Amino acid sequence: MKKRLVNVRLDEERLKKASKLRERGIVLSDLVREAIDARYDALGVADESRDTDRLVARLFERYPDPPGLPRRAYDVHAAREARAAVRRRLRRSAKSVK
Repeated sequence: MKKRLVNVRLDEERLKKASKLRERGIVLSDLVREAIDARYDALGVADESRDTDRLVARLFERYPDPPGLPRRAYDVHAAREARAAVRRRLRRSAKSVK
């Protein structure tokens, strides 16, 4: 794995803190690596792409159904019923375009 050097600008206060940490034997590069790993884990970036339930829940939170929306006439969990409903809808859309 190719390593990269990352430079970070520090203000005076953080520079003093970094110096104190180094004086006490803390390796700053290790500290930065640990901080990056902790922040990455806290974001849940690795799990986010695989956690479809959480993704769908977030979509529903962001884009909720409008109030008073009637129930569907078919079972959305039954593949055949859902497929037939989508086909009907697409046929209606295709007719309106012509």
